[in-house]
Amino acid sequence: MPQLTLTLDDDLLQAARAYARQQGQELETIVAELLKAAVQPSGVPSLEKPARPLFPLVQELYGSVKLPADFDYKAAVEEAIQEKYGR
Repeated sequence: MPQLTLTLDDDLLQAARAYARQQGQELETIVAELLKAAVQPSGVPSLEKPARPLFPLVQELYGSVKLPADFDYKAAVEEAIQEKYGR
């Protein structure tokens, strides 16, 4: 796999290393996930692994629901609110 060298401010590098330790991940993995999220087309969530740590229950359920590509979340929420409250 190709390598990339980054130049970072000392404070940023120390904070990033501390964050990686806190998350129990390698800094390299965190940077790769952030770059992957940045270059991924908007509106297309990654099902591999979320960029941020999730609560254990949410992590367990993450990616378990498969929706059609044209699913309109806002319309579904609106419909559910109208159904529940009759608005």
